[in-house]
Amino acid sequence: MEPKEGVYLSSEVNGKTVYADYFPHIPLGDEPVTQFLAGFQKQETEYQRKMLKLLHSDAEFQSYPAKRFRNHQLWTGSEEIVSHVVKYKMLHPQDKAFHEALKRGVRVRLDANAMFNKSNMNELLDSLTPEWHKLIDYVEDPLSDIDWSTFPLKRARDFILGTPFDLYVYKPNCEMRPDFSEIIYSAYLGSALGSWHTYCELISSGNTSIVQGIIGQGFYEEVKDFYLGDYDSGFIPDLTVIKEMYADLRARNWEDLCSM
Repeated sequence: MEPKEGVYLSSEVNGKTVYADYFPHIPLGDEPVTQFLAGFQKQETEYQRKMLKLLHSDAEFQSYPAKRFRNHQLWTGSEEIVSHVVKYKMLHPQDKAFHEALKRGVRVRLDANAMFNKSNMNELLDSLTPEWHKLIDYVEDPLSDIDWSTFPLKRARDFILGTPFDLYVYKPNCEMRPDFSEIIYSAYLGSALGSWHTYCELISSGNTSIVQGIIGQGFYEEVKDFYLGDYDSGFIPDLTVIKEMYADLRARNWEDLCSM
């Protein structure tokens, strides 16, 4: 419930004005805005390099078409379940709120936040029936240990560099796309521009035949949502809102940062 700080970048690429947004999550190790801007020209971090890549990509992204895709529901355990696939972030090792979704036959993508290890992972596993095992798409960062070979459910790598893993949770706003066979695209919860760029990367290089995870609406008061649709029929961006977003960016006052 506090303000979050970010910054828009603008540049001229082949005669066209382009944009990107830097929206750091400091607890995850991202640089504060002032530090990021001071070092942007040096291009020493992956996040800085991705921002430069997005500036170049935005020339094409500005005219991307609207295509339909499916997305999971970010579910906290209290609101109504309106999707056949939900993602739930566990709050503590004894958290069993996601059992309610499993009881209803809903597919669950579980984010364990690396709160388990080989010694206590049975706190999660022992309460799961064989039928529920089949309903769990994957467990994201299941163990704090980097050896995940003994974890019996499908494993998704996010922040922990564990192996082996079955799929990778990819955040297009802050990292380069890795060369893995199965990738879930994930929102980084920034501005509408960042969400649009994530969508553009998904339809250009992602697998739209599977349920993805790029929609995180309603988190910020000043960020306008732009998706139309529902979890059954799929989602599609409202291009009218996207045009308004770019018009707002063009109308802003800009300060010089550097030349590259």
